[in-house]
Amino acid sequence: MADMLTELPESLQLHILSLLETKHAFKTSILSKSWASRWTYVPVLNFSSYSFKKLKEFDKFVFNTLSVPRSANLDKLTFKRSGICSAKILNKVFGYAFSQGVKELDASIIRSRKDKSWPIGPIKSHTTTWDSLTSLKLSSNSNMGCSCLGLDPRSKAFKNLTNLYLKRVIITVLDPFSGFPALKKLTLVCCNLHIDGTNTLNVHAPQLSELTIYYYSQYVNRCELNTPNLEYFECRGSNFPRLQTCDPDGLSVLETVVIDYNGFCRENQRRKTFDDLMMLFSSLHNAKSLVVYSSVVQLLSYFGDELGNRCSPFQKLKCLKVDFSHFYYQKLFEGGCVSLSELLRLVPGVKGYLLQKSQDATCTMVYPDGDPNEESTCSSSHASKRCKCVQRNAIKLVGK
Repeated sequence: MADMLTELPESLQLHILSLLETKHAFKTSILSKSWASRWTYVPVLNFSSYSFKKLKEFDKFVFNTLSVPRSANLDKLTFKRSGICSAKILNKVFGYAFSQGVKELDASIIRSRKDKSWPIGPIKSHTTTWDSLTSLKLSSNSNMGCSCLGLDPRSKAFKNLTNLYLKRVIITVLDPFSGFPALKKLTLVCCNLHIDGTNTLNVHAPQLSELTIYYYSQYVNRCELNTPNLEYFECRGSNFPRLQTCDPDGLSVLETVVIDYNGFCRENQRRKTFDDLMMLFSSLHNAKSLVVYSSVVQLLSYFGDELGNRCSPFQKLKCLKVDFSHFYYQKLFEGGCVSLSELLRLVPGVKGYLLQKSQDATCTMVYPDGDPNEESTCSSSHASKRCKCVQRNAIKLVGK
């Protein structure tokens, strides 16, 4: 086995090792003398506690591995740990990462023991910085602080960061993202806004092209966007925040918009939720591609008569996609349940409103996998509803 691997080009050997968890890459050191330190040349470290029987064994392995001198620069470090994670091991991992000039850092934990904050932020030492970091992913199942948010842009501590993913991070500053001048992609999942006197999420990122907000706090009622280069916007949450942009024409280069609703709407809340959705649509009027999920269609259907008297804000749409793939998993509105066939009959009215000023736009439909009404909605024998035949049948169903 060792001889076969040794015959491979060194670049291919390192590529194979980089695909393994570090635990398994380390085990190749017993293959032969030539492989004793080969794993230290891999520019990737991938730690996962899920391949260890005991968390203490995992922590010990991480500490021991990070104490071994490396023979190559570190491009990417992934750290995934179950259970309650101590600040000691987080500090060790993050400290090692920035000392090695890591480019991509992906850390995922269940929850922290005491210091509920990610150990990443301003660095006082002149010999260590986060300058090399291009991608940062911080994920936790419990709320954690993050001191790298709200940094002064003049610090240039994260001047090369282009991709930022935050899950369950507490935002406590008014301008959390201006310290990332090169940021192009921002994803916020279940993040909480804890700022006295405001319920506004401020996204100031001049280079940002993709913004995704999942399951945000219901207390985020407004988003102020200073994002002149934003091309992709995705919003999934328990309410529809009002968008405010610096450009009088809104998001002028916007290409794609994805809207989903994941809250629970009582009957007396429908009007406000509908009005908020209309305001959101109005702020996204420059979109060329729009994706709406079944929950949005259901909400709009409650005000079908009113839609007929409204002017659609969308004038540049080239593609509309109506996605019912999660329909059977959602019970989002108070009152009687609507069947898929009943909701599908309402699609033409919703589509007519959304494409009122974009008559040449195409419309596609995505049905739930295993839909019991398959024969009545799609005559194709294919099991998946995501194939191109869906587009053909959907256009026939809802009309041009």
